[in-house]
Amino acid sequence: MKSKRANVNIALLKYWGKKDQKINLPHQTSVSVTADIFYTRTNVEIDEKLIRDKVMLDGKELTGLQYTRVVQHLSTMREYFKRKEFCVVTSVNNVYVRAGYASSASSFAALTAAYVDAIGAKVNEKELSQIARLGSGSATRSIHGGFVVWHQGHDHESSFAEKLPIEWPEFRMLFTIIDPSVKRISSRIGMQITIEKAPSYDIYVRQSNDLVAPMIDALMKHEIDTVGRIAERSAELMRNVMLEAGLEYHTPMTQKVIQSIRSIRSKHRIPVYYTFDAGPNLILLTLDKHVDQVMKLLPDVKIQVSGVGGGISDADL
Repeated sequence: MKSKRANVNIALLKYWGKKDQKINLPHQTSVSVTADIFYTRTNVEIDEKLIRDKVMLDGKELTGLQYTRVVQHLSTMREYFKRKEFCVVTSVNNVYVRAGYASSASSFAALTAAYVDAIGAKVNEKELSQIARLGSGSATRSIHGGFVVWHQGHDHESSFAEKLPIEWPEFRMLFTIIDPSVKRISSRIGMQITIEKAPSYDIYVRQSNDLVAPMIDALMKHEIDTVGRIAERSAELMRNVMLEAGLEYHTPMTQKVIQSIRSIRSKHRIPVYYTFDAGPNLILLTLDKHVDQVMKLLPDVKIQVSGVGGGISDADL
């Protein structure tokens, strides 16, 4: 029994909204890249003497909603594998939580892998990604490293993530730290609000799915400009329906940095693009050879640089 590490993933093509919340079935197919600097490490120990699950995160015992979400997923996995024993979960997060950096993706992917290892179950990566999805939709992608497609599917069996046959070691993500504080409305709640209140949501879903084939083609060809343009369009389409629903995750600083990125592209001819999830922080997309210059042109922005990360792995806690 080993601790498991799962890295965060950043969606180049977004998913925003679920057609089945019970199994986290998305309205659209998404494409992501796994980062190597932000991750979660988790250990699960089965204890037949326990009368309830115990969950430790960063040295503190969880309570409240965070505890409930973890226990719900543990209960789902117990039902799936026909187990009854409670667990001690010990987890360490190396990622900003609820700041738009996909902390739930790495958390629930690591939890899923650690539980499966603790009970000695034998599952392949497809099934592992399906089980992880039941805890957090984006966790299905963090099972894999590299560039990943999450097939939206129409039921539990058909909705899963798989690694794309793409090797692009020069690809870089620049995580901007604009505001590391906890966002006011979680992604889970924000998605439902958007579905209920955004008049053009169905159009958004169709537009999003139309981007899948072009994005995968551009990734296969290592075309950073095409990848960047499509990623920006996907992020802005998502933000547009959020705004229709009355949701705004950006700050004035977010918009200021976006304008700076556009200026860097036009004035300096540097291929750098932005994306974002539900939060104020941007993730910039570029190539290794341009990183130093981009950072020099953004002297007032705190940035952490990430390469392409791997999938689920063993780890010391």
